[in-house]
Amino acid sequence: MGSVTELHPTGAAPEIQFTEVQFTEIQFTLSEVDGTIAGMARPLTPIVGRSDELATMQAVLEEAVGESARAMLVVGDAGVGKTRLLIEASAQASDRGWLRMVGHCIDFGDAGLPYLPISEAFGALERDRPELVESLVAEFAPLARLLPAHRRLVQQTAAFDDRVERGPLFDAVLGALEAVSATQPVLLIVEDVHWADQATRDLLGFLFARLRGERNIAIVVSYRSEDLHRRHPLRAVAAEWARLPGVTRLQLPPLTAEEIRALISDVRPVPLPEQTIERIIQRSGGNAFFAEQLLAAAADDDRASTVPAELADLLLVRLDRLSAEARLAVRAAAVAGRRVRHELLAAVVELPPDALEAALREAVDAHLLEPRGSEGYGFRHALLAEAVYADLLPGERVRLHASYAAALTRTATGSAAELSRHAHESHDLPMAFAASVRAGDEAMTVAAAEDAMRYYENALELAAHAPAEIEYPASTVAAKAANAASVAGHVFRAVALGKQAVADLPADAPPQLRAELLLGRARYGMPVDSETDALESTDEALRLVPIDPPTALRARIAVVHARCLLMLGRYADAARWGQEALMLGTRVADPEAVAEASTTLAVLDQRTGDPVSAAESLLAVRAEARERGNLTAELRSSYSLGGLYFELGELEKAVEAYEANAARAQEAGRPWSSYAIESRVMSVLTRYQLGDWDRSAAHASVVGESPSPLAEAMIKAAGLAVAAGRGEVTSLELLPALRSWSLRETMVAVQTVPAADLFVCAGQPQRALEHLDWLILELTGLWQTALIPSQVRISAIALATLSSMVSDLPQSGRPEIVERGSEYVTAVRAVLADQQRPERKLGAESHAWARRVEAEWLRLRWLAGLEAPTLEEQVAAWELSIEAFSYGDRYEVARSQTRLATVLRAAGRSAEASELAAAARDTARELGAAPLLAELRALGTSRRVEAAPTASGAQSLTGREREVLAFLEQGRTNRQIAKELYISEKTVSVHVSNILAKLGASSRTEAGAISRREGIG
Repeated sequence: MGSVTELHPTGAAPEIQFTEVQFTEIQFTLSEVDGTIAGMARPLTPIVGRSDELATMQAVLEEAVGESARAMLVVGDAGVGKTRLLIEASAQASDRGWLRMVGHCIDFGDAGLPYLPISEAFGALERDRPELVESLVAEFAPLARLLPAHRRLVQQTAAFDDRVERGPLFDAVLGALEAVSATQPVLLIVEDVHWADQATRDLLGFLFARLRGERNIAIVVSYRSEDLHRRHPLRAVAAEWARLPGVTRLQLPPLTAEEIRALISDVRPVPLPEQTIERIIQRSGGNAFFAEQLLAAAADDDRASTVPAELADLLLVRLDRLSAEARLAVRAAAVAGRRVRHELLAAVVELPPDALEAALREAVDAHLLEPRGSEGYGFRHALLAEAVYADLLPGERVRLHASYAAALTRTATGSAAELSRHAHESHDLPMAFAASVRAGDEAMTVAAAEDAMRYYENALELAAHAPAEIEYPASTVAAKAANAASVAGHVFRAVALGKQAVADLPADAPPQLRAELLLGRARYGMPVDSETDALESTDEALRLVPIDPPTALRARIAVVHARCLLMLGRYADAARWGQEALMLGTRVADPEAVAEASTTLAVLDQRTGDPVSAAESLLAVRAEARERGNLTAELRSSYSLGGLYFELGELEKAVEAYEANAARAQEAGRPWSSYAIESRVMSVLTRYQLGDWDRSAAHASVVGESPSPLAEAMIKAAGLAVAAGRGEVTSLELLPALRSWSLRETMVAVQTVPAADLFVCAGQPQRALEHLDWLILELTGLWQTALIPSQVRISAIALATLSSMVSDLPQSGRPEIVERGSEYVTAVRAVLADQQRPERKLGAESHAWARRVEAEWLRLRWLAGLEAPTLEEQVAAWELSIEAFSYGDRYEVARSQTRLATVLRAAGRSAEASELAAAARDTARELGAAPLLAELRALGTSRRVEAAPTASGAQSLTGREREVLAFLEQGRTNRQIAKELYISEKTVSVHVSNILAKLGASSRTEAGAISRREGIG
C-alpha cells in the first residue's frame, strides 16, 4: 500500500482525541444507530421508480466482483430517495452473498467526530461477527482504536502514549476490508457525507484512490447536493473523487409525476381525488419525502394547504445559515410567490443595488433561489417558498405585501391577480375588491374559470368595501362567481352562488336586474336542483320582464322556462314556450336564444316520435352555433344529438357526437362545463357498449387532469362498467366516495350499478343486493317518484345476483329468494307501464334491459325449482334478450348468449349451445371479460377449447404480462411479483386479471399450468 502522505503532502497526522462532550455524544450515537442496513427493515411497499439507478448500482457491484473494486457517489436533494435506494440495492446485494457495512455521518456542527461512520460500521460488524473483528484487530492493530468499545475518554491534560498516526490507521482500514473481501464481497455504505468531518473525508479519499486492482469491494457514499454551497469543504473534494478511476457519480433526479402518483397509491391505497393528487405532485416537485409528508397532511383538512411542520423545519434549515441581508431578500421573494422579477424585488427590498445582488448571490449559492431567465428569480422548490412565507411574522408579512402593492400600482406592471393578493394581505380592502373583480374578469377571458371563481369569491367577501359608485356589488359579483363555477364544473357551488345573488339583491333593485339573476339561478339549478324550483325562478322572471317591447332577456328566460317544462314531462307547455322563445329570439336577433329554443324543440320532436326531424334540426342548430361562435348552444345541441342517436341505438353516431363535443369543450377551455362533462361520461359508456373497452377505460381516466370533484366522480363512476366487465374488484375502493356523490347527483348514482357485479366477483352477492337496494332508495328520493327508469337495469342485475345465490341454498331457503326476485319484477313492470305513454317512449337500451328482466326472472325460478318455466319459455326469452341488445351492446349480447347456451345444453341441444358459447367466448376474450369467461367455463361446453388458450390469446399478452405470467408459473404472490418488478401490487392485480382473461384461465394456478404447457411465460 502507498503512504497516506502521497494524498496529503503536508503529512499532517491528526490524533484521535475527544473532549468529554464529544465522547458522550459518540457513545450515544454508536449505541443508538444500527450500523447495518441489514438491520433496517426492507419496506413492504416496492421501491417506486429508480429502476435505472438500481440497474446502475447493480452493474457497479458486478464490476467490483468481476474486475476490480468500485466506488459510487450517490447524490441528490434531501428526501429525494437516496436512503431508500441504498436499502433496496444493499438488500439485493445481501441476497447475492455480499457482506454489508454501513455508517452514518451526523451533523454535530463544528464539534465533528473523527471517523464516526467507520467506527459505526466496524462496531456493528463486531456486534454481529465478533470472531471476525477479533481476527482483523489481531492483524491490523490500529483498527482497534476505531471500535466503539476502544474509543475511551482521554482528558486533554493526560499523557497520550498510544497515539495512532493517520498512515497506519488508513492502511489498517483498507487492509481489513481487503482481508474480509478475500472470502466474501464487501459493500461499505457511508451516508450523509455532507456532514462528514475532515478526517472521514480524508479516509474516504484514501480508500477511493487505493482500491484499484482489488476485487470484491464496493464503497458507496451519499450526500445532499443542495447542501454543497460554494464554501462547503466537500464540494471540491467530491469533484476530485468523481474524477478518480473506478468512481461513478450517480445523481438522483426528482421522481416523475407518474412515479409520485405510484408512490401515493402504494402509501395510501384508498383513492384520493385527482385534484388532491395533482396538488401533491406539483407541490412535492418529485421529492419522495415531501410527497409522503404532504400525503399525510392531506388527510387532515386543517393542514392540507399548509406545509407540515416536520417538512418546514427541514426546508428552513438552509435559510437560517444565510446572512441577514440574504434572509431579507429570500423572505421578500417568498411574499411575491415562487417567482419574482428582479425589478419588483428591488423596489420592495430596502437594500442598495450592490448589497441586494450580493444577498441574491448568497441565496443562489445556498440553493434556495435560482435565476429564472434574464429578469428574475425563482425558488428551487415550491414548498420552500411556502415554508419561508409561513415563517414570516404577521407584521413583516403585511408590510411586505403593502410594499408589493405600492410597487405594482406605481409601476403599472404585473397582473390584477398579483395586485389582488398583495392588497388583500396588506388589508387594503377597497383595492383588493376592485383588483379581485378585474382578476376574475381577466381569468374568464383566458378560459381559466377555476381561477376566476376564486377571484370572484374573494371579491364577494369584500363586497362591503366596494367603491360607492358600484351598484349592488354583492349580487353582481355573486352572479359572476356562479357563472365561473358553472363553467369550471362546480355545479353545486354555482347553484349556491346563484341563489345568493338573488338573496342579496335589495327589494328596490331594478326588475330587469332581478330577472337576470333569477335566470341565472334557474340555469345553474336545472342539472342538480329541483326542476320545480327552477321553474318557479323562471315564472317570477317572466312576470318581471314585460312582453312588449320584445327583449333578448325575455327570450332567454322563455328558453329556460321551456327546458324546465320539458324536464318535468310537460311536453305541450314546453312546446308552447319553446315556440315563443324562438319567435322572440328571431324578432330581437338573438342567435343564442334562437339556438337554445331550436334545440329544445328538436328534443321534443325526439321525445314525441319524430327522431329524423329532431336530428336534422339539431345538426342545423349545431352548425349555425359553431359558425356564430355560440359555444353554449353548440355544446347543448351536440350533446342532445348524441343522446338522440344513443336512444335510437345508433351507437357509432352517438359516440362520434359525444367525443366531438367533449373535444370542442376542451379546445375552448371548458372541459368541465355542462354538456361537456356529460358528453365525456356518455362517450365512456357508449365505447363500453360498443366493446371498445380500452378506449372506454382511457376516457374514464382523469390522471393528469384537474376536474371538479363532481366531474371526477361522474367520470370514475362511468368507468366502473369496464372494471366490472373485467372483474377488477379493486375498483370497489372507489365506491365510498362515489356513493357520497350519488346522494347529490343522479348521473353518478346510476353509473354505480356495475359495482354489484364487482361484489359478486368478490364473492359478496349479499353486498351486491344491498348496494342495488340502496341505489333504488336514493334514486327514488332524488327523483321524487317510485317510478324511476333505472329500476329496469338495476332489477335485471339484482335478479342475476339472486340466481348466483339460489343454487347454493337448501330447498327451504329458495322461496325467500324467489319472493325477493318477484318484488324487483313487480317494480319493473310498474315502471314499464308508466313508460307506455307516447311522451315516454323506451329507448333501445331501456327496451333491451326490459327483455333481460323477463329472461332473468325465468332463469331464477328455473334454478330455484319453484314455479319453474319450461325450457322453451326460457329459450324464447333469452333469444329476445340477445335480439334486443344487438343494437350494439356487445357484452350484454355475450352474457345473454352464455345464459341461453346454458338453457340449450339443458334441453339437449348441445350443438347450438356450443355455437353460442363459442361466440360469447370470442367476445369475452377480446374484451378481457374474466367473469364472463369464468361463467362459460362453468357452463361446461367445449371443455377442451376452454382449457387451452387460443394462439391469439397468448400472442396478445404484452411483454409485462408475460413477465407477470412467469412469476405466476412459479406460484409467486402479487406482493412478491410487485417487489421483483418494482411496481405496485395494484398494478400486478390488473395484469393478473388481464392474463386470466386473455388465456381463458379461471385461476392463477390454471394460468401457470397453461404457461408451462404452452411455453408462453
